[in-house]
Amino acid sequence: MKRVLLVDDEFELLEALSFALKYAGYDVDCAHDGSDALARVQRQIPDLVVTDLMMPDMDGEALCRALRGHPAWSRIPILLHTSAHMNSSAPESQLWDARLRKPAHMDDFLATVARLLRQ
Repeated sequence: MKRVLLVDDEFELLEALSFALKYAGYDVDCAHDGSDALARVQRQIPDLVVTDLMMPDMDGEALCRALRGHPAWSRIPILLHTSAHMNSSAPESQLWDARLRKPAHMDDFLATVARLLRQ
């Protein structure tokens, strides 16, 4: 079973995405910010990380940089799921494999997760 780590400071969104992913057959872990996510990755490496960008303590960009900078974690696919407006040609866009704007339609979200896990 593929393991997905969801990272977001919005509890209700974590609950909804976690429910949908579990229903789709994924094992799901949740973190509330980048620091919490890194601690969870140290315990068990996920097959995919889905993260928000704007979070307290450690934001999504810092989390992505930490994952990409670690040899054992650098190949974990990352889906950025954010409401922040971003320029897709910005250099930081190389830190993640896909980006969805919040609120993403659940079918689009699940299809993107499935695509990233097949890579």
